[in-house]
Amino acid sequence: MRALAEREDLSVHLFGHSIARARCATSVPARVQLHRLPIPGRSLPLLQRLGWPAERLAGGARVFHWTDFVQPPVDQAAVVLTVHDLAFVRDAMWHGPNASVLRERTRAAIARAAAVIVPSQTTATDVRAFAPDARAVHVVPFGSDHVAVTCKNPHPFGGKPFVLCIGTIEPRKNHRAMLAAWRLLREPRPLLVVVGRIGWQCDDIRRELEEAVASGMAMWLREANDVQMFCMLSYATMLVYPSLWEGFGFPPLEAMRLGVPVVAHDAAPMQELGDGALQLCDATLPAALAAAIETVLVDATERDRLICAGRARAARFRWRDCAAAHAAIYREVAGW
Repeated sequence: MRALAEREDLSVHLFGHSIARARCATSVPARVQLHRLPIPGRSLPLLQRLGWPAERLAGGARVFHWTDFVQPPVDQAAVVLTVHDLAFVRDAMWHGPNASVLRERTRAAIARAAAVIVPSQTTATDVRAFAPDARAVHVVPFGSDHVAVTCKNPHPFGGKPFVLCIGTIEPRKNHRAMLAAWRLLREPRPLLVVVGRIGWQCDDIRRELEEAVASGMAMWLREANDVQMFCMLSYATMLVYPSLWEGFGFPPLEAMRLGVPVVAHDAAPMQELGDGALQLCDATLPAALAAAIETVLVDATERDRLICAGRARAARFRWRDCAAAHAAIYREVAGW
């Protein structure tokens, strides 16, 4: 939004109608107009039938960009859809009972969209396999330069070495294998700091995390704002990211931007994102994950290589490039 707001060729409007209170109060740039009335989301189809489709509620937008699994109904506006990932198609167990709903909703949204934007070639491949009749699929990576490269806050744990793991507590994030790997590490090992709120199908994972905290092996923070998160990340010895599948992978990219080595699962999304700048392993195997973590902890040469390669890789992801690509797609579908 901020990068789009800096462009002179677009008028940016934000659609935020909801009866629920906003969970995040962020400043809206001066050139951006926020449309937010206490209208329950379930009333939007009725309003459309009464002549108030979403584009009219959003100030008469000619292009309406759907960015989530909830798609406000539109009539005449050209639709652009972002598909972050199709993990719920790859494995229904990763998203619990809602997987079938997400699958059908996404299939319908792809069929309605004049253009589909994905953050990686990996997701583009998934979309084309899932919906072969999808119209133009554009790969537009996100940026990393929202992260300040220096942290002015003090060390969050009084100088104690720690390794960070970021992600919602749910099966796809693979926390159980990470905890098993952590128990295999030689002593002394750094503190493991897990940041992630409770998700779905995670009762066993939650119990193991609570046991790890009780034993002193780990710390679990269920909530953290951006300032806290980036401060922790900037001081971390490394980021462990054992997630089994991603559409993009913000935490690894943000870690690379900050010069923090990353150990991640060796799958197509991380191969594409890192391009050689990540320490990849089969994170489904605790022993392999432990060995990769151990390498980064003790091998100074490999650690320095990851830091240097990560910074160079992250520098290629810029929000102004992301905004420019979006603006070009908006112009194309609107016929400007």
